[in-house]
Amino acid sequence: MLHSRKTPHRPAAVRRLAALTTLAAALLSSGIALAQGAALDLDLPAQPLDKALNALARQSGAQIVFVTDIANTQHAPALRGQLTVEQALRQLLAGSGLAVQPSGANTFTVVRDKEGGTTLAPVTVTAAADRSGTTEGTGSYTQTGPSGAATGLSLTLRETPQSLTVMTRQRMDDFKLETLTDVMEQTPGITVVRQGSHVGFQARGTSVNLQTEGNQQLASGYAYFSSTNFTLDSMVDIDRIEVLKGSNGLLVGKGNTGATVNLIRKRPTREFQARVGASAGSWNNYNANADVGGPLNASGTLRGRVAAAVTDGDSFRDYEKNKSRTLYGTVEFDLTPDTVLSAGLTYRKREVRGLAMWTNIVAYSASDPTQFLGGKPRSYNPGASWSGYEQESTNVFARLEHQFANGWTGKIQVAHENIEIPELLLGDSGGDFDTATRYLDTENRNSSIIADLKGPVHLFGRTHDVLLGAGASNGDTDFDSNKFGASHHDWKQRYVYAASRINLADPLKVIVGARITNYENQDYTTLWGGSGLKETGVVTPYAGLVFDVSKNVSLYGSYASIFEPQSSQDEQGRILDPREGLTYEVGAKGEFFDKRLNASISHFWIRTDNEAEATGGRTPSGDYAYRAIMGASRRGYELELSGELARGWQVQGGYTMNSSNLSNAGSDPKHQFKLGSTYRFADGHLQGLTVGAATRWQSTTTATSASFAGSKVQQPSYWLLDLMARYQVTSQLSISANINNVFDKKYFSYVIAGYQGLGYTWGAPRSFNVSARYDF
Repeated sequence: MLHSRKTPHRPAAVRRLAALTTLAAALLSSGIALAQGAALDLDLPAQPLDKALNALARQSGAQIVFVTDIANTQHAPALRGQLTVEQALRQLLAGSGLAVQPSGANTFTVVRDKEGGTTLAPVTVTAAADRSGTTEGTGSYTQTGPSGAATGLSLTLRETPQSLTVMTRQRMDDFKLETLTDVMEQTPGITVVRQGSHVGFQARGTSVNLQTEGNQQLASGYAYFSSTNFTLDSMVDIDRIEVLKGSNGLLVGKGNTGATVNLIRKRPTREFQARVGASAGSWNNYNANADVGGPLNASGTLRGRVAAAVTDGDSFRDYEKNKSRTLYGTVEFDLTPDTVLSAGLTYRKREVRGLAMWTNIVAYSASDPTQFLGGKPRSYNPGASWSGYEQESTNVFARLEHQFANGWTGKIQVAHENIEIPELLLGDSGGDFDTATRYLDTENRNSSIIADLKGPVHLFGRTHDVLLGAGASNGDTDFDSNKFGASHHDWKQRYVYAASRINLADPLKVIVGARITNYENQDYTTLWGGSGLKETGVVTPYAGLVFDVSKNVSLYGSYASIFEPQSSQDEQGRILDPREGLTYEVGAKGEFFDKRLNASISHFWIRTDNEAEATGGRTPSGDYAYRAIMGASRRGYELELSGELARGWQVQGGYTMNSSNLSNAGSDPKHQFKLGSTYRFADGHLQGLTVGAATRWQSTTTATSASFAGSKVQQPSYWLLDLMARYQVTSQLSISANINNVFDKKYFSYVIAGYQGLGYTWGAPRSFNVSARYDF
């Protein structure tokens, strides 16, 4: 044995859960105790009402919805003293014929007094969200604040010279996107690959990189655990998901060229807010969730937040079951007015049974590739009823941020995640439990530290932005198997990086950057022995250009690179050289309606050297064999729209075309379209009602191989439609209904030529969900 590890200790897990529960109770009780007394120290002069409302929104971080043309004809009195936002609004509106109506978490709507009977058409004022990038509470399907997804610099969607999709909190809430897989299903440009219970994500024809707030998550060195670790995670702790398309070597280092999916957590709020919700749906699926946050001391310098979710349900596949528990807690403390220390943790526990991991329904077997085996019903489960696993994970993190007087900011953040699976059982339907494949005592660990410094530099009469950073990340996986023996996989990265946005002229910005990475990877199994990979001084450059052609529209171009060490072997058993991926992209982006609507169009080329392509043969150890393809290319274009088309009308979606010269590209759709939209009625008999629809379409996919005598499995192009409706019963209570796959379309979610033969996995039938939410 070249390594040692500890068998997961169940009492320790119980103690962690108890500690988390205690933290949740403490934060909840503190938040409720301070709810009535959470006040702001206000000093506003007498001024026009619209200016007073905007000033209050900026100071409190709340959303205040009102009509500018009416508010600017009113005059507000001076406001001084310790007041909550609602108390302050009532004093500002006194004698104006207007009233305040709480309309959500930290959101207030100004309406005519009840005697008038008419709600004013709303205009949303957002203050704090624009500075932080937070999407919660904005009600929007687009992000107006900054994102560092491409370069680490704080850039808006329009200023980022790559395709960038943001799935906002409102988008997730409206369509009940409760897991990471749910969100990726509706994310433009992302293909969700399903092989039985296994789930993977692809973009532009290859796998994606996964991050949480910039900390890289190693899915695992082994395919079975790649699917279990993150794809079913609850999004109860997440504010938004940023998806950067193309290479991202500047921030990721080693990884895939398709996209980088970065999950951004919710943060504590400066004012008390709380909500609880529950839902019930098809196949006995039930969910309960809660979220509470706010100040934990009178001055508001200490803030906390707790979110929790519990799910329990079956599946459309026979005897497949899933139970999960998620608890998230975080605190922020203002050490000084310019320094913030934050820390938190996420605890997850999940149990899955009836697992069909990497097990497709076989249409043509490898033993007789000409004989069609017949179709199976959608409920058929190719996995054994006893197969499955229990998983327990804990993610802890801390962050120190400081703002210097000269406009520079510094940040240090650390994170560690530990995922334990005591026993993973795999077996085919009807299989013998005694012959099951067992993975025992699995532990997957991720650790990282990132430090960066960024700010303005004044040269040649212009202001430019500079970022300097360094970091390290480690990951490893251990397990024992009754068929493969003990295994160990670990990787390390050490890196430095820099980026700068150079202001050449008022309409022209150039972004340049580079990263230098040292990478090391080690694999060991008692069955096959050990192997290792090591790369030193790998440089991944970045360049981009953005030219503002008008007040609302910019043209851009970019070049980005990435590398990926790989373990694929050729038929002689030699490991292929690392993949090298280059992404070239040009396009146009626009901001409209006071930045409430974002639109983009892009054309991309991706060149990959040393791309692994299956040969149809086997390695000396019996694995699939691959050959390195030089100059493998993928190209295509994307169109995307996100935000508010008109008052109350939110939309988010896009069209993607992706073409590849790889022979196995047929399993991925060449064309894809996704669109989600909702409309909120602001007045009349339908006031309080929101209705919406989400649709997905993809072109034909085909699985074929020369080894199968011309046989193939094909899924013709198809549409799916989801519907939602929500009614705001009171200012605090809302009820919702969602229907997925309204027309009950029968389709294959994936087709594949695998080691078992040509196979497929059914997509989900029509399903229903009803839910209720109460905001305190």
